[in-house]
Amino acid sequence: MGIPPHGNLYRARDRPRSRMPAVGTYSENVEMYLKAIFLIAKDGGGKVKTGDISKELAVSPSSVTEMLDKLQKEGFVRHAKYQGAHLTKQGDAYARRILQKHCVIERFMVTTLRYPEGAFHDEACKMEHVVSDETEKRLRKLVGQPKTCPDCYDLRKHFCSLLFPA
Repeated sequence: MGIPPHGNLYRARDRPRSRMPAVGTYSENVEMYLKAIFLIAKDGGGKVKTGDISKELAVSPSSVTEMLDKLQKEGFVRHAKYQGAHLTKQGDAYARRILQKHCVIERFMVTTLRYPEGAFHDEACKMEHVVSDETEKRLRKLVGQPKTCPDCYDLRKHFCSLLFPA
């Protein structure tokens, strides 16, 4: 499932004024790119290639390059053509916050709502962009989300590696 075409980096709000805006301030596209770059870098241990992002998000390489340029202007990534991209400190922090929301939603869906393995990822992906920080905090407490999140997320499985221990 690809992500919709990107235009404006922001949702229908004013440009954020704080140094680290709340998750949900930027468009879903921006958040999906940041999360994908974070996970691919974590999985591969270095700079992220345009082709890897393209494959993960099911978008064209030229769309990835265009978005990387926009994300660089916002201070979220460093990108040099043909050399890959990596998240800045700000980009890493924002991506971690998105993924933490995703992880707590998945954990809630599995432990409380009893979703089976493989049936919750897409739903959690939709919800991560709209769940408030307060709701995330309450869900985290309710489900006992491990402190390792989001570092326990497994890109190959597309969910937390601690949800279904082997």
